[in-house]
Amino acid sequence: MNHLLVCGLNYHSAPIAIRERFTIPESCIKHALEALARFPHLSESAILSTCNRTEVYAVVSDVHAGLKEIESFFASVQGISDHGVLRPNYKLLRDDVALHLLRVAAGLDSMVLGEGQIMAQVKEAHRKALEAGTAGTVLDQLFQLALQCGKRVRSETSLARRAVSISSAAVELAEDLLGSLNGLDVTVLGAGKMAQISIKHLLAAKETGKIKILNRTPDRLESLLKNDFKGKDRLDIHETFDQRHKLAAESQLTIVATSAPSHLLSYEKIQQERQQGAAMKAALIIDISVPRNVDPRIAEIDGVTLKCADDLACVVNKNKGEREALIGDAEKIVFEALDEFHTWQRSRIVVPTIAGLREKIEAIRIEQMSKGAAGPEPESGCPQKLEAEAVSRAIVNQILHHPTVQLKATRDYQVLKQQAEALRTLFNLDPLDERNGGDQPRSHKRRSGKRTVLADGGHHS
Repeated sequence: MNHLLVCGLNYHSAPIAIRERFTIPESCIKHALEALARFPHLSESAILSTCNRTEVYAVVSDVHAGLKEIESFFASVQGISDHGVLRPNYKLLRDDVALHLLRVAAGLDSMVLGEGQIMAQVKEAHRKALEAGTAGTVLDQLFQLALQCGKRVRSETSLARRAVSISSAAVELAEDLLGSLNGLDVTVLGAGKMAQISIKHLLAAKETGKIKILNRTPDRLESLLKNDFKGKDRLDIHETFDQRHKLAAESQLTIVATSAPSHLLSYEKIQQERQQGAAMKAALIIDISVPRNVDPRIAEIDGVTLKCADDLACVVNKNKGEREALIGDAEKIVFEALDEFHTWQRSRIVVPTIAGLREKIEAIRIEQMSKGAAGPEPESGCPQKLEAEAVSRAIVNQILHHPTVQLKATRDYQVLKQQAEALRTLFNLDPLDERNGGDQPRSHKRRSGKRTVLADGGHHS
């Protein structure tokens, strides 16, 4: 019997110092999925890796063995000596998996309620799993429903009007700590999506002066200016990336938002620049990258305040009553989507089982009717033949009535599978296929995709 599960860690269960060690860069997701495909007990898999979470969704033939294989995968991903201590710290099964992903896509499990980027991240996780051939029928359906649920939450509830994100929360945190951004020297390190959202909110503040933007690739800065930013004449892209330590040490506010795998601002160089500076203004550095791009020791330098993604909690907890009021409508949509997933799961067992059962009994009826016919074949319109046909069909319908009603009425997915298997055994039907969801007859199964398996047995580190 196959089981749906998710295994991972997120901002609820682990601080950023741990989360960043499990982050899988977007460029490595394909190889990571190929590594998962090699495990014998994982028939489907998908990876969702963001600044707030790293999760493996899977369909497994054995829960205990599947969890062991996923833990082994996480140990290889982090590639560190203390992997015996650091491991994914939450595991969910069956319905809890579906509910979890639906809430994630709806923005209800984000650090910042209703955060908008998670939808794109879930969509990308789904796309990459389909491309790698590791998302079969079950995960494909679950991710599609999650994306539909997320769209409904954002179009039908007040969450859509909040337009919140980690990036916008970083700007709000800066305003809380500095009092005002009026006339401040601001530097943004990065030109990707998160950096662009930060820039948009900085420009919306209107009090800031010039905003200096640094990036390792100058072409990305030119592309950034093509965005329809209001007030983009205040953006300065002429500083080189090599000047990042000097500008971060001098600027009163620096926001760091890149996808670099290591520190871009070092303790030694920031300290050196601060010591050489003439007017020692207080500096606030907010690092919203995961893995962190700013050496945490920089917080020890006099005059420098360093905040990371986990420090956004103070912004998240503001207006808690208002946020909780918004959740109710969104949760209603989530549970409607969960019911839809349940209905889909049950239909994949009920429909083929009832169809197979009816086909089997109908074949017996036809066989016995032909055996019972004595003498010459009666004419098709013969009253006796019509009556015999009607009686035999009524008997078939009576026999099928109770198991059909019972299967349709069973809500528990695992109990339903057991009932279906019992019927298939009793009536000698094809067993449910344990591959790719385990809920279609083996003789009618179609492969949903070809899994890619590496020949060298290597893994991502």
